[in-house]
Amino acid sequence: MNAVQTYRYLQPSALRAAGLDLQTCGGPAANPRFFSGFLTTPAAAAAGLLAVAEVARTRYHQPVNPASLDPVVTGSRDRLRFESFSGCCGVYARMDVLPAGFDGEVVGHGTTNVDVNPPLREALARVGGSNRCTWPSARTT
Repeated sequence: MNAVQTYRYLQPSALRAAGLDLQTCGGPAANPRFFSGFLTTPAAAAAGLLAVAEVARTRYHQPVNPASLDPVVTGSRDRLRFESFSGCCGVYARMDVLPAGFDGEVVGHGTTNVDVNPPLREALARVGGSNRCTWPSARTT
């Protein structure tokens, strides 16, 4: 029996002039929102999110459906956690953003997938140390 998971994001995630808009899906709510604010170390956060997303989309030995290759984000009282398994489940990556790493409000709790699409990857790769990496209503949406 094959189980099929379909991700439904409201729109593509993007790094916009107003900040980082991460789209989510799944969980108790269809498109939950966990955080609103900005990251205090944007270059490190961008590099970390790229690394977690890279593990999610990498196939280390067996082909997988590309639709299942997005990382997950968890919002909790004391951190935002981005994590992923590689497509073959042989490699795990995690980035925790602790309170010192963001200035804003954790507005929701839970875990869901997050859209890290090719245009967002390109934009994150250009984030420098002086950029503010804001989440407008972070939709870790």
